[in-house]
Amino acid sequence: MTRRNAAGVSAIAATLLLALSGCGASDPAAASKTTGAVVMEGEQLDALTAQVEKMGIVEWHGQLLTKNPDNGGKRIFDLDGRFSPATGYSELSMDSVIDGKAEQVDYLVVSGRTYFNSDAWGPNAASCWADVTDKPAYSWALPTDLDPTWPVTKARAIRLAGDGVAVGIPANQVLMGMPRGLFPEVPAGLDDIEAGAVITPHGHLVEVAVDVLNMWNDVPEEDLAAIDTRKAGWWAMTMKESSDGSAIVPPARVFDPTVTPPSQCKRG
Repeated sequence: MTRRNAAGVSAIAATLLLALSGCGASDPAAASKTTGAVVMEGEQLDALTAQVEKMGIVEWHGQLLTKNPDNGGKRIFDLDGRFSPATGYSELSMDSVIDGKAEQVDYLVVSGRTYFNSDAWGPNAASCWADVTDKPAYSWALPTDLDPTWPVTKARAIRLAGDGVAVGIPANQVLMGMPRGLFPEVPAGLDDIEAGAVITPHGHLVEVAVDVLNMWNDVPEEDLAAIDTRKAGWWAMTMKESSDGSAIVPPARVFDPTVTPPSQCKRG
């Protein structure tokens, strides 16, 4: 799976996040125009929804930061994925620096089963997968909702923001779209809470910035006390229809790493 350069994505994230702080055109007077008519926020969101719903295999990249990188936010992890809306199957790669420890793992989710491959196994095991469906400790980086189009399809249009649209996204959906290990269960107090976001089209590419950090401000204090808000500050992502139309298929080789050493998995 092709992985993006994290520095490049950070630049994208910084650009998108500026829109959330008011640097984008949030005044309806700055609305985009199509064939001479002013586009309303609802129409812009409808157009973006139609765009992502037409995608075959969705290729996406997500990055979670502690806060706005312009204010010293640190990268927590990157996710790269391919998702098939027709089957619900996913291929994902995760690069993480959680707790200061660098880690890269791959996931394959097919027919309700979750498979895992670690870069620590070495290049000889690149095509070898372990079934971790019933092992949450291994599948913590997988989003609960594998469909990456949630920032668009679950959004509520608020106002135009330059060529894009500012939206509100239900807080519980935001957390379900992030790695399940961050929030194994949606915390109490998130009912009727929304995260502010900006969705911007760039031809075939859709960019998203979700202000998770300020989402916590609307959570009741008694509920907020039980939430580790350091785990989620800024979420930036891109999605497009994959130029690689190949289907997501079951792994060719599945082995048990507790029985067979990863270096020997092809013989297991």
